[in-house]
Amino acid sequence: MRLPTGRIVEEASGRATELPELGVLGRSPEATVAIPDPRASRRHALIRRSADGFWFNDLGSVNGSTVNGRRVTTALRLQHGDRIMIAGHAFRFEGDGASEPGMQTLGDPTIAEIRPSEAVLLVSDIWSFTALSEKVDVDPLAQIMGSWYSRTGDVLNEAGATIDKFIGDCVLAYWLDTSNRTRKAALEAAVGLSEVARMVQSQHAKVFQSIGMEFRTGVAVHVGAMVYGAFGSGEFTLIGDAVNLAFRLESMTRPLDAPVLLSANVLDGWEDGRENCRPLGSHSVKGRAEPVEVWRPA
Repeated sequence: MRLPTGRIVEEASGRATELPELGVLGRSPEATVAIPDPRASRRHALIRRSADGFWFNDLGSVNGSTVNGRRVTTALRLQHGDRIMIAGHAFRFEGDGASEPGMQTLGDPTIAEIRPSEAVLLVSDIWSFTALSEKVDVDPLAQIMGSWYSRTGDVLNEAGATIDKFIGDCVLAYWLDTSNRTRKAALEAAVGLSEVARMVQSQHAKVFQSIGMEFRTGVAVHVGAMVYGAFGSGEFTLIGDAVNLAFRLESMTRPLDAPVLLSANVLDGWEDGRENCRPLGSHSVKGRAEPVEVWRPA
C-alpha cells in the first residue's frame, strides 16, 4: 500500500520540509519544522502520517494552533492547501489528504452517512503527557509516540476495532457490534494496550530513566448509543453521550490507579465477563447527575 506524501511550506520564506512519519513543529531547534519564536512551545504540534493522509495534532501548547483560521482541539486530517498558523507563523500543507469521495458535511444540501448505532467504545490516553513532552527532546519523543501509535494500532486492528482517530496522546476506537463476543475482544484489547505501555517503557527505558518518569496509559471501555458520520468540516467522527462518558471513564483511571476501567454497561448480560472483573464501586462523573458504576479486570 502506498503511503501518502506531503510537505510543509513556510509562507514567509518559501522553505519546504518533507514530512516524515511523525513530524514535530515547535520552538526546539531539533523539531522537524523549527519555529524560533518564544510564543511557540518547544513541541507545539505534531503531524502524523497514516494510510488515509496526514493528521495534525496540537500538543497542548499554551498559545494553540489554527488550521484555516479555526483553533485545533482534536486531531484534524490535513487537506492540500490547508493553512496552519502557529505563533503568528504561517505554513501551507501540500500533499495527499483528500476526504473520502461522496462524503458531505452538515452544510451541504443533504447529510450523508450520519447514522445512530449502539457501539462498544474504547478510549486510551497517555498519562502525564504534558510533563513527558516538556522533559523529552523532540527526536526521542517522536520515537516514543511512533512506538505507541504503531503498537496501539496493531492491537486494535487485531481485535477488529475501527480506529476513529488518534487525538495527540489519545485514541478513540469502536465496534458497531455489541455482542458478548465483541465485548470480550474489547476487554482483551484494553488489557493488550496496557501491555503496549509496558513495551514502550521497556523499549525506551533509558529515556524514561533519565527523566524519572514511567510510560503509563489509561484505557476505558463503555457500551452505549452514539451517532457517527461526517460532521462539520466533513471529518468522520463519533458523537453522543456514550462517547463523552467513555472519555470521562478514562480520566478516572488516574485517581483510581487502574490502567483499565469498564462501565457496568459492558458487563450487562455478560456473566463470563463479570466473573473475570471486579467492582470498584460507583463514582461521580463530571457533567453527570448520577454516579457511574465502574469495574476493572481481575
